[in-house]
Amino acid sequence: MAGISGRIGGGFVGYDVSAVFDPATGQITGRMGGRFNGKDLNLVYDGAQLWGRWGGSFDGKDLNCALNDYGLAGRMGGKSIGYDLNLAFDGARVDGRVGGAVGGFDVHLSCAPDGALTGRLGGATFGKDCNLQVDGVPWLVAAAVAAAVYHQMEMDKKKN
Repeated sequence: MAGISGRIGGGFVGYDVSAVFDPATGQITGRMGGRFNGKDLNLVYDGAQLWGRWGGSFDGKDLNCALNDYGLAGRMGGKSIGYDLNLAFDGARVDGRVGGAVGGFDVHLSCAPDGALTGRLGGATFGKDCNLQVDGVPWLVAAAVAAAVYHQMEMDKKKN
């Protein structure tokens, strides 16, 4: 079945990702984090746009992006309290930035023929490793999901 699965962050300080993709409807549904402390993923991809929500009705965040073969641009979070999302795809890598120069984070991910999406989110020192398996989901869509998961991890860390 098409989907995205794996882990962002280490064994102790990280989030699991488990989502299925229905190509017929474009629905991406699943979970980030743990079974009890995690958040739901409810996104839709129609070939040109990716939109939806992760988290809950009250404490969740929106994701709205436009895509083409070479990149993704959009917004994560709200219009006033949110982050710009800009990713570029060269056929083997997804690179980009979420947020601004000060309050944002980098995305540097490699796309392997076996479906592995690996690399780093957030920078060399304070960032987290990304180790996802992608099946039947476009690389840019999977990278946007990875960025959303990392963003949620950072938001949850600030709460504690």
